[in-house]
Amino acid sequence: MSISQENKALYRNPEAPIEARIGDLLSRMTIREKVRQLDQYFGATFMSATHPHMDTVMARDAEIVWDKVKETIGQEGIGCIHDLYGTSEVNNALQRYAVEETRLGIPMLFSEEALHGLCRPGCTVFPHAITTASSWNPAIAEAIGQAIAAETRSFGIHETFGPVLDLAREPRWGRVEETYGEDTHLAGRMAVAMVKGLQGESLATDHTIVAEPKHFAVHGVPESGLNQSATSLGLNEIETYYMPVFEDAFVEGGAVNAMCAYNSIDGVPCASDESLLTGVLRGKWHMPGFVRSDLGAISRLQRSHFTADSEKEAIRQALVAGCDMQYYDYPHEVYQNAIVDMVGGGEIAESTVNEAVGRVLRVKFMLGLFEQPYIAPGLSAEVVRSAQHGETALQAAREGIVLLKNEGAALPLRKDLPHVAVIGPSAAVARLGDYTPYVEGFEPVTLLQGIRGSVSPATRVSFAKGTGILEDELEAIPAGSLLDAHGNEGLLGEYFNNPELTGEPVVTRNDSSIDFNWVIAKPDQRLHSFGFSVRWTGKLVPKQDVSGRIGTVSADSMRLWLDGELIVDGWGKDKSATRNVPVALEAGRSYEIRLEYRKDTNGVSVMLGWSRETASMQEAVELARSADVAIVALGDDRRTCGEGVDRASLDLPGRQLELLKAVYETGTPVILVLQNGRPITMSWEDAHIPAILEAWYPGERGGDAIAEVLFGDYNPAGRLPISFPRTLGQIPVYYNRRRGGSKDYVEGDNRPLYAFGHGLSYTTFGYDRLTVSVVRGLPDPEIQVSVEVANTGSRAGDEVVQLYVSDVVSAIARPEKDLRRFKRIRLNPGERATVSFALNGKDLRLLGRDLKWIVEPGAFRVLIGPSSDRIAVSEEFVL
Repeated sequence: MSISQENKALYRNPEAPIEARIGDLLSRMTIREKVRQLDQYFGATFMSATHPHMDTVMARDAEIVWDKVKETIGQEGIGCIHDLYGTSEVNNALQRYAVEETRLGIPMLFSEEALHGLCRPGCTVFPHAITTASSWNPAIAEAIGQAIAAETRSFGIHETFGPVLDLAREPRWGRVEETYGEDTHLAGRMAVAMVKGLQGESLATDHTIVAEPKHFAVHGVPESGLNQSATSLGLNEIETYYMPVFEDAFVEGGAVNAMCAYNSIDGVPCASDESLLTGVLRGKWHMPGFVRSDLGAISRLQRSHFTADSEKEAIRQALVAGCDMQYYDYPHEVYQNAIVDMVGGGEIAESTVNEAVGRVLRVKFMLGLFEQPYIAPGLSAEVVRSAQHGETALQAAREGIVLLKNEGAALPLRKDLPHVAVIGPSAAVARLGDYTPYVEGFEPVTLLQGIRGSVSPATRVSFAKGTGILEDELEAIPAGSLLDAHGNEGLLGEYFNNPELTGEPVVTRNDSSIDFNWVIAKPDQRLHSFGFSVRWTGKLVPKQDVSGRIGTVSADSMRLWLDGELIVDGWGKDKSATRNVPVALEAGRSYEIRLEYRKDTNGVSVMLGWSRETASMQEAVELARSADVAIVALGDDRRTCGEGVDRASLDLPGRQLELLKAVYETGTPVILVLQNGRPITMSWEDAHIPAILEAWYPGERGGDAIAEVLFGDYNPAGRLPISFPRTLGQIPVYYNRRRGGSKDYVEGDNRPLYAFGHGLSYTTFGYDRLTVSVVRGLPDPEIQVSVEVANTGSRAGDEVVQLYVSDVVSAIARPEKDLRRFKRIRLNPGERATVSFALNGKDLRLLGRDLKWIVEPGAFRVLIGPSSDRIAVSEEFVL
């Protein structure tokens, strides 16, 4: 087709309906051009170098390898680029090739991770989703979404893989931090707000992006708490509690795309479940875009679920079910040739391929890429890390902090205390959580910095680490200390597409440090997602004396030789590769090093590290003894929480509790500050520590926000979006379990330590004058509810008014109460406000035995209060 003919083609006409444009473009495409639209490419391989600390991000001075681009994109184009995190100039240049050099000029999608900020070094790091959910303020979620979208689109990136809409009812699961908690209604409100923030009114702008909610579906309650494990729930439970969160995001929020989950539900893998991916997403909710596999979810049909006996069969199952685009599941030629062959052999109808391709094209048309495929080159400099985004990050952190306990009004602290001891492994480190880029170009505010900025000039603030998050805590050996045999920076890495380190390496490159997460990405698109191996060789030349420990951190197989001696052997599933040994290294001396790795578990952490100092618990104790107050900062890091980091215990990891007890024994008043990604079992802490703050992962301004709460500049009003169990044996402990079971163990009752919705304030609130009016009865009821709330304390503050509904007698066993409405309000001392809510049939319905929704006649109870376990007022009504 000539250029003039192409320009006159219907798909080029911006005035034509999108569906007509899609049909016209499909009619012009070859089968090869079609299948390439269903594939996602590893963008960093188009560049001459990757970031020294993130192999999924281009290096700042990297150049495009045009021979690679021409070879890969060719004349037929591709659907999507991921793991590039390019500058606007690089993304524009690559896009220009797709638009101007391919036969049909179909633009590419640039899609990247941005759960709480774009995962590109230098972008704003917002609080994680669990923190945002603790604000109980959808408006702040929407503001975060708008900021993330603006920063992301300013680079010419069009889509993010989120938000995560799994209900977190299994606290051992490492990805709780990415969720909005355990409750359907709260998570649904946050989901709608985030999606609207990301997508705005139109996708064809320079500040909005496509949302891709994940993991569809029911991924947050894996058996045994282990990531990607099977889900075994009844259909009534799934439809009542888990699906409505996604429904809110797609139907009300307008989410365009979806990412399928790894798990199976009642034995059917989500990646090949047509009833979910086509029946629900398209048939019921009319999702306009496409479904992407989560990384390796299609290949797991073959190697994990064993529901497919070959690559071709796994690809067929997924595509027919409605999973439209692979995510590094199989090599491109395997994936694409399989589809071409199956169409040619009649195993898949070409109409199935057309439907999938049409969905991808529809998203590109919705983004306006055929009219404006490029982004203004200077936009990112204006948008990224703007003052407004920094303020949004700070406000979200403030609103998400939960005051769990405040016995004897231990908080807030006086700013003029003579001596404040700040102790713990999370005091001088910003805990930002998983899916956070390497920090570059700015310094996140730590708790220690926040405290020093809050107290009076005369106050002495001293610090001692005391212990690590884990006892064997290592840090990655930094760039500059590792060299290849020729003295170039980095170890020589040889990457093999087999687990035995045999044959010719597929990829050879220098890695400046060994600190990777290969569960969310893979080193290179030429490597398989699973079963590859790596050998690094070179020299270790420390720049200063090291008297500490050296070792590896991985759930996979690793082994380490130093000067020819095997010092760490974690090779094989019967051995742990998270281990270290004592070492004494001299500055400037060269040590021969060899390191081997095999991805045979999950790839969540691949690290060569050392510890150069020993944290002294005794030093921390003596510091606390001399202080007026000890603020102890404990919790999680990426080795104890995150994707693939699931736990068999919810106690504080390592020796942190031992440190807390030792500080407590000094007699100095203790304040406990938690920065973590999941609930913690802390019966001792609750029994002995007078004041406890839950800050979760509070983002780059978290240190400021926590300090403001500690010293009274901000009155906390965060509320828990997830219940905290007293013991691990209580799980599941979410607040709205169905009625009918016993409520007591031999060791005590089954109440959580801190209930869903719990959170304290520096002021007090009272509730009265509840009115409930049935405006309209069955079959389409409307109930008006109002309650008066008063600030009965001496400080201005926010209260989160929570409305629950109880179906007194029902045909299906139901919980004692379900959250149906909430509102965060601000009141001055002595001020009163009337808070009104409207309930409708959706709030009162149940899914009957025939799996049909119905609002039954009978009595219902409205319950209102500051948390699920502190109901202040209630009243019944009858339909």
